[in-house]
Amino acid sequence: MQFDRDMAQVSDEQLREMAQHRGLKLLKSRRRKPGTGDFGKYGLTDMGGNALLGVSDNGLTASADEVQDYLRRSEQNTWKQSADTTPDRAANRRMRHPREPEDEDEPIRRRARRVSPARLARREQEGTAPARTKSSAKARPRPSLRLVPKAPPEPEPRREPTPEPVLRVRAATAEDADALAALLSQLGGVSLKSEDVAANLASARKAKAGMLVADRGEIVGCCGWAVVATIHRGAIGRLTVLVVAKGHRRQGVGSKMLEAAETALAKAGCGRIEAMSDILIDNSHNFFRALKFEQASYRFIRTISK
Repeated sequence: MQFDRDMAQVSDEQLREMAQHRGLKLLKSRRRKPGTGDFGKYGLTDMGGNALLGVSDNGLTASADEVQDYLRRSEQNTWKQSADTTPDRAANRRMRHPREPEDEDEPIRRRARRVSPARLARREQEGTAPARTKSSAKARPRPSLRLVPKAPPEPEPRREPTPEPVLRVRAATAEDADALAALLSQLGGVSLKSEDVAANLASARKAKAGMLVADRGEIVGCCGWAVVATIHRGAIGRLTVLVVAKGHRRQGVGSKMLEAAETALAKAGCGRIEAMSDILIDNSHNFFRALKFEQASYRFIRTISK
């Protein structure tokens, strides 16, 4: 039979296209060795993965002929359903006079009107389409629509990260009195007003002592030093105060100020430098030990009554 010969000639790719055309998915066994499992078997599912034909728990069970037969029967059912649900078209044919003879080309024109453009083009490729009339041959083709690609959006300007303020170590001035008063209040037992700090700065300047501040857009540290003249050791540089604000510690601020103070004391003729540190502040002791300071003596202090 012609039907059997057509089924035998259909390839896997044609079966797959037939299934896709009907909104189905073709499954084929992955077995490569004849005689094992479901070798050479097929199955059909819908696009949601629901089994329709030849799908079981043990593998695929349908042959190529069964799949093709199922697809052709589903196509016939689809055509029949479409024909049953299509309403009759209103009669819009041109009424002729009973005695008017029918044009011999009229049946051809009626058939041409019933054929869709896509089907007519396919029939022309197969050589079965009716010959075009002069009017249809001269008809201007419809211009094809050109899709203009949408321009890509312009990239947003890159936002550069805000640079961190540069740390500067400089000499303190009278304008720094408010910031120094707030900074020195972090020392235990110290409470100074801005005017007291300004007066002490002026006194230190007269005694040739120095006060350095660490400026990072704001005052984040201070370091005071003085030259002490001794008979037995000569000029000794003494650190009188060293404070770094909370939130800026362990960032190298104290080391920078100490380095600047040591440079100033060396220029003043000091060969030794000593630090005055409160015995209750453990972190400062570790700071000086890390910078090679040695604990060499005790410090004794007493208030002078006026």
